[in-house]
Amino acid sequence: MSIENLHDTEYGPKGKMRWELFDEEITVSLDEDVDIAYAEKCAEALNNLPEATVRAIWEAAKRYCLFFIDLCGDEWDEYNEMTIKVTDRTPAEDIKSQIYPGCLIVGKPRGGGIGFHLECSCSWESEHGLEITVLDNKLVYLGAFEGRGAWNKFDPDDKWNFVNNVKE
Repeated sequence: MSIENLHDTEYGPKGKMRWELFDEEITVSLDEDVDIAYAEKCAEALNNLPEATVRAIWEAAKRYCLFFIDLCGDEWDEYNEMTIKVTDRTPAEDIKSQIYPGCLIVGKPRGGGIGFHLECSCSWESEHGLEITVLDNKLVYLGAFEGRGAWNKFDPDDKWNFVNNVKE
């Protein structure tokens, strides 16, 4: 069992797991009606993401970071908490050092497949953070945290979804 210390809270069951990609312990939060066996499958899927999906996460996160730096303009230096400089030339995988995993969120599945989303912090956008949403090992959303579960609809023209135009 990869989810440990699962217990009921007023907001639904919570536990802990290790996200191997970051080698960090994160919280696991389940909707009240989520089957524990399904939640375990989500935790397992998170720890076995295909390399193409991991690359897509880094690429989308880098795009989000660059977009936010551009959005801040001259005020960027005032808000900058990054420990690396990110430019178009920065290797996408370097962005990993600026992402701080927080919580795997498992909602009730709608249909087949395995879907989940993650709440993370990031050094470039401390107010809205970072959300990573995965459905069947495919990155479907990466951007500011908006509570977008895996079965939400994702507009391919949404400029705030930094997965758009990232090749897996």
